[in-house]
Amino acid sequence: MFVQYLNERQQGALLHYAHEMMRVDGAVADEELVQLDVLREQAQPGVKAQDVPLDELAALFDDRASQIAFLLEVVGMGYANDQFDPAESQLANDLVNALVLGNGVLDAVKSWVTRQLSLVREAQQMMGS
Repeated sequence: MFVQYLNERQQGALLHYAHEMMRVDGAVADEELVQLDVLREQAQPGVKAQDVPLDELAALFDDRASQIAFLLEVVGMGYANDQFDPAESQLANDLVNALVLGNGVLDAVKSWVTRQLSLVREAQQMMGS
């Protein structure tokens, strides 16, 4: 949904950390695989996952828009199976700390993601899905 706000290198880091979020709880759900495919499709052609160390994320995501777009997508991956495991929460906290974002940012991102997922479910119910 927000991949277009990221440059190619940022998209590569997103694909890496989305994959990390998917596997960090020790179980990979079908919904997570679908979500990872969606992110790959939204990325620019040819972008591959790039392991960017945590201590380099702040330099890579050097403006607020890219930081928040990155977090919304990674946290969205954590909620893809409707559960945000403690290990997923820890990874999200690590990312927020690496990006040197202030208190409350992660809570705001989680709140937005859960509200967005709720609205998608509501729309699906209206459509009869």
